[in-house]
Amino acid sequence: PKGRTVDEPMIPMQKLIPPPPPRPIMPAAPPRAAPAAAAPATAPKGGWTEHVAPDGRKYYYHKEKGQSTYEMPDEFKTPEEIAMKASTSAWKEYTAASGKKYYFNTTTRKTQWEKPDEMKAVGAGNAAAANSAGDEKSEVNARLASAAAATASPAITTSTPAPAVSAEQSPASSAADEAMVNGKVVEENSTLNQFMEMLSAAGIGDDMGWDDAMKLIINNPTYRVLSSLAERKNAFIKWRQIELEERNEADRQKARQIKADFLLLLKECAELTSRTRYPKAMELLSNDHRWGAVADDYEREELFEEYSLSLERKEASERRAQRKERQSAFKALLLRSKLTARSQWRKVNAQLEDEPETRALDKIDRLAVFEEVVRGFEAEEEQQWQRQRDAERRVDRKKRDAFRALLSAKYEDGVFHIRTRWRDVVDSLTSTAEYQGALEQHGSTPADLYEDFLEQLNERWQANRKTLKALMAALHGTFTVTLTTTLDEFEAKLKEMDNDTLIGVPRSAIAAFLEELQEKLAKEKVEEERQIERQRRLSFSGYQDTLRGLMGALLSPSTTWEEAQTVMKGKAAAQGMSEADQRTAFEEAVEELKAAEAAEATKAKAETEAKAAEEADEDMRHKRKKDKRDRDRRDREPRREDEEEEEEARRRRKKEKRSKRSRFDSDEEEDKRQKSGGAEFD
Repeated sequence: PKGRTVDEPMIPMQKLIPPPPPRPIMPAAPPRAAPAAAAPATAPKGGWTEHVAPDGRKYYYHKEKGQSTYEMPDEFKTPEEIAMKASTSAWKEYTAASGKKYYFNTTTRKTQWEKPDEMKAVGAGNAAAANSAGDEKSEVNARLASAAAATASPAITTSTPAPAVSAEQSPASSAADEAMVNGKVVEENSTLNQFMEMLSAAGIGDDMGWDDAMKLIINNPTYRVLSSLAERKNAFIKWRQIELEERNEADRQKARQIKADFLLLLKECAELTSRTRYPKAMELLSNDHRWGAVADDYEREELFEEYSLSLERKEASERRAQRKERQSAFKALLLRSKLTARSQWRKVNAQLEDEPETRALDKIDRLAVFEEVVRGFEAEEEQQWQRQRDAERRVDRKKRDAFRALLSAKYEDGVFHIRTRWRDVVDSLTSTAEYQGALEQHGSTPADLYEDFLEQLNERWQANRKTLKALMAALHGTFTVTLTTTLDEFEAKLKEMDNDTLIGVPRSAIAAFLEELQEKLAKEKVEEERQIERQRRLSFSGYQDTLRGLMGALLSPSTTWEEAQTVMKGKAAAQGMSEADQRTAFEEAVEELKAAEAAEATKAKAETEAKAAEEADEDMRHKRKKDKRDRDRRDREPRREDEEEEEEARRRRKKEKRSKRSRFDSDEEEDKRQKSGGAEFD
């Protein structure tokens, strides 16, 4: 893969990812009597048991879930391994087929044999937990038992698990058992190593099968260090895998070295550039043994193209760095030339065109640097203007704050209250410096600030209003507010009731509350007067309707009050009305009759005038029609004379035409006679 150095270990891609778990394997039921030579399986941990597959790999089975996996469950891991898995490090640990551990970084895609520092730190931090005496013993016992089972049995181990060592057992007994197991494992590992050394010394190839290999080693005494045929065959398969991996690793190392030598050859050739083509490079370097060491022409050309691409990137980087240096030099020249944000490129370019820094850059680059410098000046001017604007805003804010403080002081002094309108309070503020400052600033007007101040006071006013309403409820029956009650009288009564409660309630709030009460009284009085007037009008209407019903046509504008009084005497509509009200109602009824008669007369007069106007219009239309007929008759008489003259002229022209045609005919006949007479003579 790209980015890998020669010294980095190369792990085959199929080895970088742990093998997938096998299909669920149901372990066979434990036999009734386990063989004496078979090693016991590990004790269940969290429902998981450890078993060994025919190929020697360990797998784990959960009986309740019916699940099997090659990955070791957390119940079988040491505290260090659990902490390593839980860490957020990008490094992961894997095991090659040879049993050797390697480490892979999931972020950088780097692989190495050496354990990373991050994983070492995690392991060191959890060393104390990993070294606890009881856990370590149980883990060692479990792993030793598993190793013994893997070595002794060629098939999946299904023997009955050995009981775990309890805390009640004596330390001497536990130590003796552990020593016995350790000795057995060491002995088995020693015999396995002897068998593998025999395979290596016998000259067996890694491509041979077990049957062919067995023919070469069956007579060797070391052949029988392993007791069963299955153990020998498993040992052979494991040895062949190790040999194959070592050979493949050697081949990969050799290929990496060949590529590294080839790239070194390309670097040593000073004549190669990013524009050099492969045929030219072959002509220059084909005599070097490192060129021919890469046997595949396609691979050699691909390596050369990658090297050319790296050269091209390097040259492009150098060109960019050089261009950046030249732009920096030209920028320094522009800054020394005392430019401003309003400088023109045409004049600046003409002024500096002979400078070395100018000639070193293309015109488009010079223009880009100039625009960058000008934008910097504009940004600086913008910042300066913004700072000035901020200073002005701070001054304006201080003026508004001073005006708000003035309003607060006036409110506490009772000059105005929350119900006071701006036009009523502005006269008391115009002579102050704070008001003049509020007029000069560019923000809200004094009227807006006053309205905002009242809105902020609303919550406080509601609390004060609630307190004053409670005091008024306590004064119920002893004091009543009227429209003529003054502020001093109202405040004195409240203080007389409970002076402590009024502490913190400003005089302006008391004035606002008194004004609210008096406005309510004024509205109630107006509504009462409106009701009285409405009842009076209803009485008048009933009196007038009764009068019209009784008198009928006798009620006229000439009817006198005495006549009406006589008619209405003793009637229900007149009951409860004073004589003055009855007279007023009668006069209103008479006035309505007079107004109706006047309106009728006006209507009749208007109808008469409209009819007269319509008749006049009709006469005018007849007159216009007559005048039009007369004009048409006069216009037709000259036209008739012209038509007669034209007809006479037409008759004369027709007569002349007939006479002319008759003369022409007589001349033709004369010519014919003359011609006929000459012929007879001949």
